Amino acid sequence: MKAWMFNRPQLTLKLEDVAQPELRAGAALVQMEAVPLLSYTRNYLQSNLPYAYPPSPFTPGTNGIGRIIAVGAGVQQFQPGQRVAVNPYWIANEAVAEPPQVLIGLTGISADSTPMLEEFPHGSLREVAEFPVSTLLPLDGLDHVAAERLAVLAKFIIPFGGLRRGRLSVGETVAINGAGGYFGSAAVLAALAMGAARVIALGRNAQALQKLVELGQGRVVAVLLSGDVAGDASAIRTAAGGGIALAYDMVGQASDANSTLALLHSLRRGGRLVLMGSMQVALPIPYGDMLLNNWELIGHFMYTSADYLALLSLVKAGLLSLDAVELKTFAFPALEAAIDHAAQMKGLQATVSLF
Repeated sequence: MKAWMFNRPQLTLKLEDVAQPELRAGAALVQMEAVPLLSYTRNYLQSNLPYAYPPSPFTPGTNGIGRIIAVGAGVQQFQPGQRVAVNPYWIANEAVAEPPQVLIGLTGISADSTPMLEEFPHGSLREVAEFPVSTLLPLDGLDHVAAERLAVLAKFIIPFGGLRRGRLSVGETVAINGAGGYFGSAAVLAALAMGAARVIALGRNAQALQKLVELGQGRVVAVLLSGDVAGDASAIRTAAGGGIALAYDMVGQASDANSTLALLHSLRRGGRLVLMGSMQVALPIPYGDMLLNNWELIGHFMYTSADYLALLSLVKAGLLSLDAVELKTFAFPALEAAIDHAAQMKGLQATVSLF
């Protein structure tokens, strides 16, 4: 079979003929159909990120859509022929306080995750991928949806997990920082699907925010950020008609904390702030304000299997449409061009490698 193989010491990525994986207990072989690409894939392949890489050479690639062609011993529910979403977030299934965890095909997460990276080093950019079945999600009932369209589930599941962690309730107002970005834009649509009464979309790109306002049909209000904490917090509160119940921060690589602090100060008493971005500086927490307002600060990483199943339920029910995302597909052998295109993605866009 064909697989893209990355050799980190040499910084080379090549499409190679490799042997099909041998099936192991508790795992499944998946014939891949579509793989979405991360915007920072090129930086990753240039070894510019502080990640714990799998042992080289390995196949990169995180999420994907495919069909199971075989299941290993001990697998109870999944069957050959079943369509699944491949999910890279693998947590060791052990009853300990802090089980090791990795993102298959990308990086280790916990300090003790090296054995997991060695056990399943290969990601989704191969014709047949092997994954632990605990990382697969059944797509039963979605056979009518094209693989490339289903691949954009990966764009929604991360912010959806954060909104669920923040306990977004039907009828609440939520403010989303970084709404013009790749994941932030998906967070706006996910919040609408979850029943938010109003979504305050925060960002610095008026055109990107206007697209979200149009899709929100009266439930999305845009706020252009100025960088002034007090002024931006006041603008958010004005747009919301009062304090925010839930604030969600998904700004990537922020070099200052001002927008996040504005988000915090826009909360009503008892409000919650979920942090899922990648700010590069310290976040100064106003101790007294946190105390007097009963604010809740939640750091959150990724999502759970229950979150993914809930997301699929929204899609199946027609409450969340994947069609709002602008897709660009590339044939599997044209991965280099796909990676370059992915680096330019903005807002409601996605780049998919199609098998």
